[in-house]
Amino acid sequence: MVTLQRREMIVKRTSKWEILGELVAKLKDGERIVLECEGDLTEEAHKIHDGLNGVRACDLVRRTVKVAGGKIVITRVGIWRRPPGRF
Repeated sequence: MVTLQRREMIVKRTSKWEILGELVAKLKDGERIVLECEGDLTEEAHKIHDGLNGVRACDLVRRTVKVAGGKIVITRVGIWRRPPGRF
């Protein structure tokens, strides 16, 4: 007799922050992403800044999120270095 085991596939939805975080993580130092947003740009920039802080791909990426010329500009400025002996 053959017994089949039922395995459930868990599909994780990718959030907009994860997608944006991966794009920022792939940038080289000095490169930038320019976003056009509607509404209050300073509030949107704050949401983007906080949203990227929760993305694992952006943990070591130093970045700036600024409002310039009616657009939101995300610029990679380097990486965070971990202190020696810490994990």
